[in-house]
Amino acid sequence: MYKTLKALIVSAAMAVTTLSALPQPAVAQDLTKVRVGYIPVGVYAYLWRARDAGYFADAGLEVELVTMAGGGEIIPALQSGSLQFGISDALGVLNARNAGIPATYVSFNFAQTEESPVHAALTFDPEIKGPADLAGKSVATNLSYNTDWTMMRAWLRDAGVDLDTVQFQEIPFPEMIASARSGSVTVVGAVEPFVTLAEADGATVLGHFFTEVKSPAVLSGVVAMTPWIEENEELTVAFVEAIDKAIDDFNSDPQIARDTIAANTKIPAAVVQAMQLGVWDTNVDPNEMQFWVDAASAEGMLGAETDLEDLVWTPAN
Repeated sequence: MYKTLKALIVSAAMAVTTLSALPQPAVAQDLTKVRVGYIPVGVYAYLWRARDAGYFADAGLEVELVTMAGGGEIIPALQSGSLQFGISDALGVLNARNAGIPATYVSFNFAQTEESPVHAALTFDPEIKGPADLAGKSVATNLSYNTDWTMMRAWLRDAGVDLDTVQFQEIPFPEMIASARSGSVTVVGAVEPFVTLAEADGATVLGHFFTEVKSPAVLSGVVAMTPWIEENEELTVAFVEAIDKAIDDFNSDPQIARDTIAANTKIPAAVVQAMQLGVWDTNVDPNEMQFWVDAASAEGMLGAETDLEDLVWTPAN
């Protein structure tokens, strides 16, 4: 497996760097059109499954999946009305609320656990044995003030590292392996499939900086603007029921998730088979958001006037 994965590193990295999904299938013309902003990676594979299995169409929806860079681009598009739904991590929602933007989860559904972690701290430096060795070193996450940055800091803090001595950097996920290998950064906080690719290339996993802080760590889902949800509750219910069916498929047979990822991306099948998937759940307790509220507060990211009511939507009975 090692040789197989290593042989695929260059092609896989190039494929994932573009974050390109395969063309979307044609759909009927008599459905309600909905635009959904997302990142075409495994975490959000339930959107592909709901489309490909016909669950969206069965719910009367024609869903256009719009590839975007992340919550920083998606939430403004939701606010402007150019999207109806979009993916976001928990800190994206909290940062939006802190700015007075009424972003609300309609489905808070993805977690990672100690048994299935999708994030890892990686290094190619043989002198680095664990997080305690990172005082005075450089550490990269994909962005600052998001879930990755927050959990990396918590992981280092738990290891007794003085955060003021750490040089934090931002490096996009697709560029992390090359940056760590070149030594331009000591440690990167990578996500699958880059974790699997990096290990095949000789990187050392120092730890899983999400799940060693909290397991399970529920961190992302699908978001919409609260006023839009209130005006379109029936449509929102139909949308959520469709992705719940997809999640149920993944939980009944994880191979469906792997096949869905392989069919909708250019990631080689061998990498998809080896990577960690994480955990999807249709019944996440809304109180799981409290962890992120506390984490953001500890980092000084929430103002006294931040609206923290109803961060996770539940339909009216």
